[in-house]
Amino acid sequence: MRRRILVVDDQDSIRFFLRKSLEAEGLEVDGAGSCEQARVRLQEAPPDVVLLDLKLPDGSGLELLAEIHRQEPDLAVVMMTAFGDVETSVKAMKLGAFDYVNKPIRFEELMEIIHRACSSTRVRARAHAGHEDLFARAEGIVPSVAPSMQEVYELVRRIGVSESSTVLIQGESGVGKDVIANLIHQSSPRRDHALLEINCASLPEALLESELFGHERGAFTDAISEKVGLLELANRGTLFLDEIGEMSLPVQVKLLRVLEKMSFRRVGGIKDITVDVRILAATNRDLKAEVATGRFREDLFYRLNVLPLTIPPLRERPEDIELLAAHFLREYSSRFGKNFERIDDEALRLMRDYAWPGNIRELKNCMERIALLEEGPVLRGEQLPFVHGRDEDMGDVIRRIESAITQTIPPEGLDFEALVEELERSLIQKAYRAAEGNQSRTAKLLRLNRDKLRYRMKNFELL
Repeated sequence: MRRRILVVDDQDSIRFFLRKSLEAEGLEVDGAGSCEQARVRLQEAPPDVVLLDLKLPDGSGLELLAEIHRQEPDLAVVMMTAFGDVETSVKAMKLGAFDYVNKPIRFEELMEIIHRACSSTRVRARAHAGHEDLFARAEGIVPSVAPSMQEVYELVRRIGVSESSTVLIQGESGVGKDVIANLIHQSSPRRDHALLEINCASLPEALLESELFGHERGAFTDAISEKVGLLELANRGTLFLDEIGEMSLPVQVKLLRVLEKMSFRRVGGIKDITVDVRILAATNRDLKAEVATGRFREDLFYRLNVLPLTIPPLRERPEDIELLAAHFLREYSSRFGKNFERIDDEALRLMRDYAWPGNIRELKNCMERIALLEEGPVLRGEQLPFVHGRDEDMGDVIRRIESAITQTIPPEGLDFEALVEELERSLIQKAYRAAEGNQSRTAKLLRLNRDKLRYRMKNFELL
């Protein structure tokens, strides 16, 4: 049985082009030039896939999409949008679109989407039935009651089905961008293939390029053998580029080609390698600001920012703190053989009032420290390290510096580097808390540029 496609577009030339092209591929094609005509066609002969234009003479394509999704939630609808219209694309995915294609239409890309969409009934049924189990078993996922995180999870559900669209995950350090990337992969049709991750800030430019693209034997001094890069290893799967804002401009150029053509060359290679890989990228930087300063390519930003997803900081969802703290406390109590059973009201109040500049990572580390050093069965307010530790630690540093300046240097000497490091760490932590975890404001408070601040924070393991 031939698959049936309904093309909804008010331009006769586009309907004619798509009809002839799709029929040549063995598909049955019907057309509609308005919302009303589309409703009639949907009633007369339900299609397998709908290609739906955004702007129609008697209504919005998004409104028709929502209507179709209410009536036929398993029907695959592919939106046709103007290139670079990111906001509309995100709205379409939230309303239930299977995928979208940019105009002018690249027919090869459209056919790939249609092939996937023709089986979308089965895909959607599996995804819908499995979402609750997925969220329950996915590593690192703790149920959220915050509306802002519910929106994030709902968007993950939507974009997971679209297996090829690039996703840009944004949020402060420690909010769990890697966890969300894993969840997107696990909720997609690519979940049976590899999810590979690389931190773009952890490697120098030459090594990052080699890790991503691979290299040929003899490409440089230490290239004694051929190396397959992560892009090849992640073929048919997902590649997660963490801290992509740290990627150098030359490597950005090569990544842009991958996103545009899904092909690249190894370092020192002369042969193009084609791959099928989904790119997920994450950053705690404001990439728009980086584009304005010339540190990030504008064309790459728009290629990455197809489906933007922002994770709110922990201080903006205090209703989740109890759930997360209880989860981590149980985990570490079990690991360290402790008997913590609950958190008292005073400790909960203090945790909700605290800014958590390190977000979930800081909360997790806090519960690990408590489970290791304190005794249960109840976590009390005075056991929280940030309650008294902030002032006491700073006071201790001040006393040691005052002693070093005002008193004679002891015969055994003093550890100059350690003393200066403690002072820097304490001042950065104090400014970071005052800035409520905002790195740009922290840098201004300390009269440092942002790169110098990040360098110090990384050295002190505050990021």
